[in-house]
Amino acid sequence: MAPGVLVMAVAMTMNAAVPSSFAQSPMTETRLAQLGAQRNFEIPAQPLSSALVLFGQQSGLQVTVDGSVVRSLSAQAVSGTMTAQQALQRLLAGTGLTYAVSGGTTIAIQSAPRESEGRIELGPITVEGNKESGYGPVSGYKASRSATATKTDTPIIDIPSAVQVVPREVIRDQNATRLLDAVRNVSGVQGGGTSGNRSDGFLLRGFSTTRVAKDGFLSASSFGDVGFIDLVNIERVEVLKGPASVLYGQNNPGGLINLVSRKPQPKAFYGFDGTYGSNDFYRGEIDLNQPLTTDGKLLFRLNAAYQNTDSFRDFFVNAKRAVIAPSLRLALPDTTVDLQLEYYYQRQQFDRGLVAIGKRADLLPRDRYLGERFSRGPSSELRVNAVVDHRFNEAWSWRSSFRAAWGDQDRLSADPQGLRADNRTLNRRAADLRTDIGNYAAQTEVTGKFDTGFLNHQLLVGFDANFTRFRSSLRTASLAPIDIFNPVYGARPGAFGPATTQNRQIDLYGFYLQDLVSIGTQWKLLLGGRFDYAKSKFKRDGQIITDATDKVFSPRVGLVFQPVENLSLYASYTESFLPFVTAVSANGTPFKPEEGRQIEVGIKRDWLDGRLSTTLAVFQLTRRNVLTADPANPGFSIQTGEQRSRGVEVDISGEVMPNWKVFGSITYLDAKITADRTFAVGNQLASVPRWSGSIWTTYAIKGGTFDGLELGGGVFAVGRRKGDLNNSFSVAGYASVDLLVRYRINQNLEASFNVSNLFNANFVEAAVSRTEIYPGTPRSFFGRLSLKL
Repeated sequence: MAPGVLVMAVAMTMNAAVPSSFAQSPMTETRLAQLGAQRNFEIPAQPLSSALVLFGQQSGLQVTVDGSVVRSLSAQAVSGTMTAQQALQRLLAGTGLTYAVSGGTTIAIQSAPRESEGRIELGPITVEGNKESGYGPVSGYKASRSATATKTDTPIIDIPSAVQVVPREVIRDQNATRLLDAVRNVSGVQGGGTSGNRSDGFLLRGFSTTRVAKDGFLSASSFGDVGFIDLVNIERVEVLKGPASVLYGQNNPGGLINLVSRKPQPKAFYGFDGTYGSNDFYRGEIDLNQPLTTDGKLLFRLNAAYQNTDSFRDFFVNAKRAVIAPSLRLALPDTTVDLQLEYYYQRQQFDRGLVAIGKRADLLPRDRYLGERFSRGPSSELRVNAVVDHRFNEAWSWRSSFRAAWGDQDRLSADPQGLRADNRTLNRRAADLRTDIGNYAAQTEVTGKFDTGFLNHQLLVGFDANFTRFRSSLRTASLAPIDIFNPVYGARPGAFGPATTQNRQIDLYGFYLQDLVSIGTQWKLLLGGRFDYAKSKFKRDGQIITDATDKVFSPRVGLVFQPVENLSLYASYTESFLPFVTAVSANGTPFKPEEGRQIEVGIKRDWLDGRLSTTLAVFQLTRRNVLTADPANPGFSIQTGEQRSRGVEVDISGEVMPNWKVFGSITYLDAKITADRTFAVGNQLASVPRWSGSIWTTYAIKGGTFDGLELGGGVFAVGRRKGDLNNSFSVAGYASVDLLVRYRINQNLEASFNVSNLFNANFVEAAVSRTEIYPGTPRSFFGRLSLKL
């Protein structure tokens, strides 16, 4: 049987000697999907007949047996987390009963000595379920494994750092189409602005980032993706808290968001979704999966989406987005090859949002637009990915990944330049910016398991290379100011000046080593280190501004103690680095890379037989070598700044009881400036609340009059924040309530209705500066039809 796959058929009949409760009801599709995941079994030593009753209840299998076969037999105790197959093997040990595997897909329980006596052969019930993988789907709301934190498929409870997974089911239930809609469920994560309504930005543990990883590869550009990330082809969203440079290279210290793509599957299925909502929101999605050969070795999947919507903002044009993402998988006995292509296009109204007036950010209506009709920002990107996985044996494997990406982002915009002393006239300029990005990246990793004495090792050795070419051309022109309280549109740019060109060349090489050492059954030690070689060249108008080379070593160490099963206590220390590509000092000296250092301790616990998990994390994260304005040389920078973030985070996910699921978080965060020559020490970091949290829950009704009905709802709350590093204005806190009603019409068709911001809270989603404040969306309604064949 292939590792990680549970395929079981149980064909048995019971006579009256065995209690009737032993015959389980037919399994639903949801229950079938859970069989491959490890479960917690607690079956005391007892007669085999009653032990099999408990096995059926705890595993979800439908079991029948000839009572004469088990009448005089006893079963040993089975306790702990394991697959249903492993639990069944232990129950049958020493009974003389066994099972036969046919075709690698069916297991039939049988008694060899009495195979032909009194046994009624029924058609086997075949149960198929994939054991959860860190690279694949999650059943329900609780993920038990992750490949983001260690680049190996590892149980989350064994990882000495906080990592949260937002499964596809949460994304679907919340009708999330933006990445921010998914990660807002995770503690310590907030929106960090949209770069003028063009792309995603986030705050992780108080520090801003625009770079997101997809299948382990960071965004093609150091400045982030060229457009908003669509979730149509995303299986799960993982958030690794704190510095991630040891495995991923240059990155901001707050954490890493890694998107795991949807991959081709062995079974054919076809999904079609259509959504209509407020502000003329139209969206269509398809998910087509088809094996191309009868032996299942070549698989194909196509995910695509098209979206067209107006806005609650007073925009002049609708936003359009199109994504097409075909993928192929070649599945050989010891080798898997994945090929993915993704094309993305969007066309948006350029928008920096609202402006602060005095010390407040809420004096303008949230629909007030301060740009012009011509302000637009189209972008597109093409990505090609290839992954080769090869298993040498049960202990050693090799994985190589390649990514090529080409993107362009144009922008003709009306940029805010500051509010005049009358607090109503906003100065503006026109900007014509054209950007082209090319990125080529490769990773090669070898993983192996071996023992040295009483130590069990899981070793990872890796090398990666990343090459980025970034070109931009910027022209600016005068533009008439606008009255923010009584805007009159129609201003046109003056004569554009000569273009300022920028060319950036960034070459990165990294070698990393990691060892996850199990010391007995209760201790795990994670040791890791990475050596980076970074070379960057920055030209402005053909003149070399910086030509720098950096060599950095980043360590990571973590310890996990598991005093009892399903409980982990952990502590960790890790560092990160981020080279500066464009900044320059007054004397032309290149800056040192920015550094991040984090200490973290936490507790992870699985509850209710592993159905529910919680994580508590306490951390201190320091960001050093932060650039600040040079007081003696305006327009240049010096490197003296330091920022610190301290906090406590709690996350919960899983199933409270059958059909009742929950996903929630709460965060306390103290993020402030601890050294600087421009901003006051002690100032809070921009847009970072001290308190934030969320809770989302659903309940599905099974059986009876309302069978097929599912209800859900949640609250997303954010506390008061400062709007900029000067702390010159504040942003009020808020709470937004969302609802879900879904009804399964038949086996293939379901209808759902979502409400976002039910009570129409007027709030700011993110504040970047006094002239860049992004308002949140008012109350919105969405209806969705889903057809699955």
